[in-house]
Amino acid sequence: MKWISDLIDIIFPRCCAVCGTPLSSGEKELCINCMIDMPLTEPYRADNEMEKQFFGIIQVERAAAYMHYGKESPYNNIIHRMKYKDRPEIGKQMAAKAAKELIGKGFFHGIDIIVPLPLSAKKKRSRGYNQCDYIAQGISETTGIPIDNKSVIRHIANETQTHKRRDERWKNAENIFRVTTPEALAGKHILLIDDVLTTGATIASCGKSILTAVPDAKLSIFTLSRAGKSI
Repeated sequence: MKWISDLIDIIFPRCCAVCGTPLSSGEKELCINCMIDMPLTEPYRADNEMEKQFFGIIQVERAAAYMHYGKESPYNNIIHRMKYKDRPEIGKQMAAKAAKELIGKGFFHGIDIIVPLPLSAKKKRSRGYNQCDYIAQGISETTGIPIDNKSVIRHIANETQTHKRRDERWKNAENIFRVTTPEALAGKHILLIDDVLTTGATIASCGKSILTAVPDAKLSIFTLSRAGKSI
């Protein structure tokens, strides 16, 4: 009943993930002001800077991110809460909003399956979930595209990329993924999902593993955020 949820909000107020102000009953995760001011990327277009980031590395059909990621931005709290504060549902909500916008741009046309970037078994046990699964759910529930989170695994638990230099990130991400059931991905246009794109080393490594094991597959990429000024 509504009065119960209102009482819970008074005793244990839900706060905006960005600015920390208490949320009203109609707000989810972010307050309306922070939702309006969110640093969104430009509307999707072909051959954008994110797609160009993978030129000469892996063949990518399309690539898009929902929002910009800046070191000093309070919107980084969305990613931090999603990954480290047991609030992965934020990723699901943001991904659903992004998917509603991208549908009209034809971004999902012809995509057969969604593959969230896998965590190592060790990290998933420690965190309790894979945040990319929730991002994938937000897109799947909006578009109807099914999820496959079984066919690709991270068989090497590499070190975190957070504080590594660009060259160290690429070295650290080499050969850490494996396709376990290539037949499930054969001939499919795959949407690979990650939370943040910086150098692109990790998602490129996963993409290479997929395209090596499944040469007739196609690959597109979506991330919730991207470091950089524009796509």
